Amino acid sequence: MKSVYVATKTRGFLSELFDSENSEIEFIYENKKMYETNSRKKMMLSKLIKSKLADQLGVIQRIKVNTNSSDIAFSYNRFLNSNVDYVIYLENPVALVHYSIDRSNTILGSLKLKKYFNDPHLKAIVCLSKACYETLGKYYDIPSRIKITQIYPLVNKNSLTSRGSIKEKCNDERVKCLYISSNFNLKGGREILAAFDKLKKIGLDNIKLQIVTKLESVSAGLMLNIQSNKNISLFDFRFNKEELSQLYNDSCILLNPTRQDSFSLVVLEAMKSGNVIISTDLYAIPEMVQHNDNGFLTSPKYRFFNYDNMPNKQVWNDRKNTIYLDFIDTSVVEFLTDKLIYLNSDRIALFNMALRSLERSDQHGFNEKYIIKEWLEILT
Repeated sequence: MKSVYVATKTRGFLSELFDSENSEIEFIYENKKMYETNSRKKMMLSKLIKSKLADQLGVIQRIKVNTNSSDIAFSYNRFLNSNVDYVIYLENPVALVHYSIDRSNTILGSLKLKKYFNDPHLKAIVCLSKACYETLGKYYDIPSRIKITQIYPLVNKNSLTSRGSIKEKCNDERVKCLYISSNFNLKGGREILAAFDKLKKIGLDNIKLQIVTKLESVSAGLMLNIQSNKNISLFDFRFNKEELSQLYNDSCILLNPTRQDSFSLVVLEAMKSGNVIISTDLYAIPEMVQHNDNGFLTSPKYRFFNYDNMPNKQVWNDRKNTIYLDFIDTSVVEFLTDKLIYLNSDRIALFNMALRSLERSDQHGFNEKYIIKEWLEILT
């Protein structure tokens, strides 16, 4: 059995990969290094490391690793200075340079990147999405000896979900919608509330919404809006894995009109539970959601990524005056409203699309056994 040392702090979703049962790999990691959302301190440090001064200084984190007990090291989004071979699991190409689209072009930044990519211990870069895989070479000159491949995040099937449970919930008088995000405004919360205001005005009280978010990300005004709509329930962002599985299984539709995303993990988790996905079409989301098949996609007002999956510099470098603005994207509101009315009125379409979500989540590289097999090839 090969021992894999997890050298970096990693997102909580990776625990499903680390804890997967196989006889050839053992991941060594610390639970305290797993996180779902960034702490306030980390967000402040993130602002500093993304500054223009950090661009000119070529700040690129490289984590020191010295292990005698593991065969290979695993990194999430970071270079390592390691005494053993290592692989990087990469969210999107600019994650390597702290999400700055200018740093790799500075003198110091390019020199560091050349050094780090030429480290003989760096054996492979594994991209979370095809969008990342297909654009990586547009950012960096990577030596041919480094293996570049793509493996989707491992999300296990929801044991509560079946064809029968999907049929039952899609035929229920109530259509249950779900929204999950730590950042309410940035991930389309205002647009969802505006859509439910429109549904309320036309008397569609059987379409229900459960919101799971950090309560501090909801302003006092929006909180009053939520409390005044009997069709909306609000929960703090504190559910454990089992409780989330129940929420996903009970819902028919995931609402995900996000303004900023690279790999929207809630989409894949909802698909594993037989949810129709109503979302924006940013970056890797269209790899999971096929428009008019297992969901519906629309374009946001400000494109964080262009249609070629490269950062839109006008938005990326000016978020305060674009995606972070306190506005409601009216075209997204109309889109959400229209699709919810349609799915409520056509329960056969709702069931078929939900079923295709479940089926798609077990195919096209999202299958758990396939993902484990791909990681075995990389790590053994």
